[in-house]
Amino acid sequence: MPSYDIYNREERAICSHLFRLLHENLNHKEESPLGKFLSILLRQNLVFKNGTSAPENLHFNNVAIYTEMALIRDAYYSRKYDQPELFAFMDNLTQIIMKQERVDTCKLYSKLKEPLNKIHDTHPKQIRLKADQLGIELSRGEKKVFGAMQGMFNAKPDLVITIDNHMLVCEAKFTESFDPEQLTRTRNIAQVWASLLYKDLGFDEPPAFTVFKLGAGKYDPEISWQNINDIAKETYPENDRTRIAIQNGVDLLRALKLS
Repeated sequence: MPSYDIYNREERAICSHLFRLLHENLNHKEESPLGKFLSILLRQNLVFKNGTSAPENLHFNNVAIYTEMALIRDAYYSRKYDQPELFAFMDNLTQIIMKQERVDTCKLYSKLKEPLNKIHDTHPKQIRLKADQLGIELSRGEKKVFGAMQGMFNAKPDLVITIDNHMLVCEAKFTESFDPEQLTRTRNIAQVWASLLYKDLGFDEPPAFTVFKLGAGKYDPEISWQNINDIAKETYPENDRTRIAIQNGVDLLRALKLS
């Protein structure tokens, strides 16, 4: 019977090794694992919002790598002791979601009936449920907006890279295919980050941003686990646990005819 290291199909496990890999030798810039990773990505004709194309040259300023980032959730809690700031943030979030969901009329968060907008009584991902429980009527548009908001508070994009004035958000899959609905939600979340929370990420102005796919070669990602394995081989010795884990992952995809 093969060991768990060989048949482990947990996406978070292999993404954790990727997170470690991308932090290696950052001072080497273009020659670092992150530099090699970005070099592959930026050849894929990615479409950046707030910008027309991928950057031609990177200066490696404002470099940060985040995993399973819940920025909207944590930004909400960071503002919970300042009601005017909290209401301003949540109202702006509501307005962005209205545009994303093509809803013309919707109460702003601050104008919802209590306790739907009380932080100690109702979490934003519970607004629709709590409204139903309390018999508070929401319009069809409000149900759509606050339903999308619930999804944003629950979602945690797999990997986020900030560099210079760009933000790259990764939807990662290991053995699974990509879900179009999940990709759309990730793009909407990235838009919120780039327009409403960009200062929290060290940007002076809204960055150009894109969403890219990392996964098995069969599913046509912008960057594949084989690409990651190649970078790991150039970075770590044969007995390194991250190199072993990523190689095992690629071997598993090959065995499943997904590579």
